[in-house]
Amino acid sequence: MGVSYGYRPLKFLEVETGLSVGLQPSEDTCNRFGCYDPNDRYFWIPLGVRVVSPPLAGRVELSIGGGGLLQHYSVSDPYSPYSVSSESGFGGYFVAGAALALDHRHRFWVGATPRVMLANPEFRRYRWFTITGDFSFRF
Repeated sequence: MGVSYGYRPLKFLEVETGLSVGLQPSEDTCNRFGCYDPNDRYFWIPLGVRVVSPPLAGRVELSIGGGGLLQHYSVSDPYSPYSVSSESGFGGYFVAGAALALDHRHRFWVGATPRVMLANPEFRRYRWFTITGDFSFRF
């Protein structure tokens, strides 16, 4: 789940940022002494730019872009027997998108946005691929 904000300083160039959250992405870790649920979550904060096409057929917009990424991994139980702990790292992301205008004034849009996120906390390399369904209001 997440929220995003885009601002267009030029007609076909958008500066974007947002916050996406991955809730409980890790499985329980088990051994002969029992199981441990880390009660974890990932937070991703992207900051970048997109190039946006003129509306195709008057209603469809395509975009592509990328930028920097801050990733934070948070664990609610810091007393893990498995050495699981919170961490942060920087990286980058790439994004593409397609959106369809729902009205003739181009105020309401639905779309889909696939993202590739690359984060590099200390001694680790994370690679994420997400696809989101989007609903937007433009003014």
